[in-house]
Amino acid sequence: MRLRLPENPEGTPHGDYLLNEDYSFSTSTVHYDSEVDEFYLHAVMEQELDVDSPEKAEDSNVLGVDCNVDDHIGVTSTGAFIGNADYLNHQRREFEKRRASLQQTGTRSSHLTFQRIGDRFGRWSEDYLHQCSKAIVEEAHRHGCTHIALENLEQIRERISDEKKFQQWAFNALQTMVEYKAEEYGIIVETVKPQYTSQQCSKCGCTLEENRDGQHFECLDCSYTANADYNAAKNVARKLAFKLQQGQKSPAGGAFCQYALQSGIMTVSDTSVSSDTPVSG
Repeated sequence: MRLRLPENPEGTPHGDYLLNEDYSFSTSTVHYDSEVDEFYLHAVMEQELDVDSPEKAEDSNVLGVDCNVDDHIGVTSTGAFIGNADYLNHQRREFEKRRASLQQTGTRSSHLTFQRIGDRFGRWSEDYLHQCSKAIVEEAHRHGCTHIALENLEQIRERISDEKKFQQWAFNALQTMVEYKAEEYGIIVETVKPQYTSQQCSKCGCTLEENRDGQHFECLDCSYTANADYNAAKNVARKLAFKLQQGQKSPAGGAFCQYALQSGIMTVSDTSVSSDTPVSG
């Protein structure tokens, strides 16, 4: 078997990882695509990192990420809209239709075709989530974040009413990818409970359920308006910022922690909620 490698490996996964002495082989698998009569080698590389967590709350800067089953896959507290969950779900539904048709046929040929398109969809969806996780980590790195805040997966599952198995896999895969990609930059990934993140106003703290109407958020108390997922991402970031702050043992008291926003950063205290007006940075 001949292994086809890029003529110029610079900027390719082959050059960035396989030929990079900072990485070593972990595991590899071979996949066969009968339509083009080619084999593909998927190699997992690993790197040892020496990452230290920030010791002071004021050294922490959090990027919040709201993950979704509709619209965008992830929305960050800095206002980045990443991926397309509707497109991912559409591709999955098309695959399910094709699979159901092949299963009804029941021939050996249809069975082999079913396996082939299943492998192909699996590779495509995994690659799509890799792109999304990379974009999330790059957004955190670009804003100088030390932490990425995601909602707790177990809590998210309780809110998913449709297509549970696939969505659980997607959330698990995305979070895992974000975690190991973030390690390379020394960024820590932590989870928070998702209660009220969708309905709470990130500006005044009002938690009326009527604040959210689909993708539109309008606080009935202070009239703050925003994209609903962006508002939720800020709440996710704020939760981890408070968690980090409360975990500090500062002898002087009053330790502060920050989270990244679209227009700057927000420094939290025990009484603050949020603001789109940067207070520092």
